[in-house]
Order: sequence, then structure tokens, then C-alpha cells
Amino acid sequence: MKNSLSIYCWGTFCLGALLLSTPACKKAENVTISAARPEKSISSFFGSDINVDRPAIIHLYKDTVYNVDVPLTRLSGEQLVIDEGALIKIGSQAITIQPGGIILANGTPDNPIVFTSSAPTGTQGANWGGIIIKGNSTDNAAGTGGIATDFSGSLHYVRIEFAGLTLTGVGNGTTIDNVQVSYTQGQPAFEIDGGTFNARNLVSYACGGAVDFYITRGFSGNMQNILAYRHPFFGAAGFNPPTALAGMFIENNPSDTSRKPYTYPAISNLTVLGPDGQNGSQAAYSDTVSTRAAALITTGNAHFHIRNSILAGFPEGGWYLDDSIIIKTLVENRSDFYYSIVQSNDTARAFYLKPHIYYALISPDFKGYMIGQCNDQLFEKIEDLEFSSPFNYDAPNPLPAANSPVLTGADFSGTVFGDAWFNKVTYRGALGNDSWLHGWTNFTPLKTNYNFPK
Repeated sequence: MKNSLSIYCWGTFCLGALLLSTPACKKAENVTISAARPEKSISSFFGSDINVDRPAIIHLYKDTVYNVDVPLTRLSGEQLVIDEGALIKIGSQAITIQPGGIILANGTPDNPIVFTSSAPTGTQGANWGGIIIKGNSTDNAAGTGGIATDFSGSLHYVRIEFAGLTLTGVGNGTTIDNVQVSYTQGQPAFEIDGGTFNARNLVSYACGGAVDFYITRGFSGNMQNILAYRHPFFGAAGFNPPTALAGMFIENNPSDTSRKPYTYPAISNLTVLGPDGQNGSQAAYSDTVSTRAAALITTGNAHFHIRNSILAGFPEGGWYLDDSIIIKTLVENRSDFYYSIVQSNDTARAFYLKPHIYYALISPDFKGYMIGQCNDQLFEKIEDLEFSSPFNYDAPNPLPAANSPVLTGADFSGTVFGDAWFNKVTYRGALGNDSWLHGWTNFTPLKTNYNFPK
């Protein structure tokens, strides 16, 4: 008979009074099954120190719900294997995959793998430690070396709730797609520290940290269909990165902007959707100047290729640039931002240059350059983008409506985006007519009673 843990181990934040005081949020939603699965703590298998007698493979099966009450680390040569449909509840611990370790978490659209808080529904008061994957690929904080093709495993159809995903030096032998991170507190949903991996279909929702996607330390992979979806109750300028509030933040290295290899991602079909001043929005969302609040922030000698994307819902900031070197790379076509849409209620700050950073351009000139030379479009009102129901946070629907202007206009010409890895879609932004969000995502984890029988 199969042991429900086979050789293995392992292993927020309260909407609290804010959400629970809202009548629409009192309804509990259940993930129902025919019969509740048994719930067992990891320490009941391994004791309080699972590192004493280390198993080579830890296998978490879908027929058991695992409560992680001790830390889990996989070292070089060790594996964490997780079945599709597995449910893992965590108190305050972290899952850490060290260089040479492997995680194989392969869910399906109908049976995603879920990592969530072990706190009772609606009372999740603090993040657990998150999932941290460290590889042997490039990281300019550690030098110029690294194995580009390094393999750390795979994440497919995975939800991470009330904690973040940190990817450090992860190589392009690793596959990452269809991952949702929701309700982080004080930290990015996705922190990408170097690496060369490619990723598709990533969702950050209701991030309580400063930024949804924090890209730094020499990351140079491809990314497509990336959704940074903000909730008005959450998000404040923080320390990681400092003095920023954004859907995506791209820099080279926070302590030394000259470090090589440079941060140089290729990103297509990004959507940043801020709260657009909905009730409960933090004041910092409208503070472009002192807070650096914008849908996209590029700084610190970052290099990038961005195409077919949408920046919207930050009332006074679309794209914020505060680095003269970045402006120079754009003018010289070493970085680019083409065929994209920027929306801002204050069109003077849609393409915003920090004053006095580049002698040849000020914000109005730069806006004209991006629209005239780079085939970008500017919209003043978010309604003109015709998203279906982006601000119904009980049942979010960020898909474009039938006549939305975002459904056309994509372009994949040229060497970078002509690469076979990119899907050559017609729409701009993360979502077209057919939603890859269907089935496996959950936008209401604070109201979800997991493992609840019919």
C-alpha cells in the first residue's frame, strides 16, 4: 500500500477586519470534494528535524493534505516531487530548493497544486516563508559566471497563496508556466534574482508588497502572458525595492548598477492593471513623484525588450524612468518598448522621466518619441480599453470585451520576438479572447475553505 508521503518532507496576510467587515466578503467559498482527505503534519512523519535522516526524494501525494510545520530544504541531488491536485498548508515555514536540488510540481488545469496558509479561512494574518528556488545560473550579485542551462525542476499549474515565489539564479533548463501568486504581504509576488529561465502565464493578484514582479541581478530570460493585477486595499511603497509602488520593477543590480551580465529580459504580453482609484485605494498609487508609483518602473542601468504590453490603472503613472543610461539605451535601440498601450489619467505622466536625468529629453518629448517612433499608444481613460469587469474583486474578469482595442496590434517582427519560443498572438496584454486563467486560478483564497467535503 502506498505511503501517503513516500520518502519526503516539508514545507499572509489578513484582509482581516477590512475585508470581513464588507458584506460582500462574508460569503464563504468552498473547494468541494466527495470526501475530505486526511490531513497530516510533516513532522508526524519526520519529527521536528527532517534534516537528520535526509531522504533523497520527498513525494507529496494528492490523497493527503499536508500541514507543513517544520522547514523543508532540498539540497543538491535531492528532489521534492508533488502530485497534481496536491494541497499543502503552511504555517510560517518556507520551502527552499538549494542549487542542485529539484522541485517537480506539475499540476494540471483541472487539478492545480496549491500551497496556502494553514490559518483558518479569513484569518490569514501573515505570510508563510514562501517558495525559494536557487539555481546555478547567472546572478550578477555573485559574479559573472553561471550555467545558463541549469535545471531546478518545473512548476506547472501551481498556486501560491499568502506568500511569494523567489527565483534566484534559475537556469533555462527549468520550466515555469501557469503560476499564480496571491496576497503576499510586504514582499514581491515574484522576485527574480538573475537567471536565464523562460516563463509563461504568470499571475500576481492582490500583492501587498511594493511590486508584483521584481526583476533584478542580471535576469535575461523570455516572459510572455504576465498579469500583475492589483487590489485597491493592498500595496504600499516598501523597502523591497525601496520607494516604489509598481506592477513591474526592472533594475540591473541594487547595489552596483555596473554589474554584468546586465539584466536584459525579453517580455511580451505583459498587463499591469492597477486599481485606478477604486474605493479603498492607497494614496500612494497616485504619488508618481515621491513614491515612484507607476505601472512599470525601469531603473539602475536595466536593459530590456518589452513588446505588445499594457500598462494601466495607475492613476498618474504609466511608465516611470529615473536613469539616464536607460534613456540612452532606448534612443540607441539597445532597449525597446514597442507596440504597447499606456494608460494614465494624467497623460503628462504616462511616459514619465524624472526631471533632469537626460539633457536631450523631458517627459513631453519622451512621450512623443515613444508614440511616434515606437508604435505605442496612449489612452487617458481605462474604460477605453474595454476590459470586461476588471474592478469586480469578488468575481474579477480582466479579459478584454469583444470590441476592445487590445485584441489587435501585436507585432512579433525582428530577431528577439521572432524567436520560436514566443507564441505569435494578435492581442496586446496578457489576455485575449481565450483565457488561460480558466480552471486553475483562484482570486478569492481568503474566502476559500479547502478540503471541504460535499
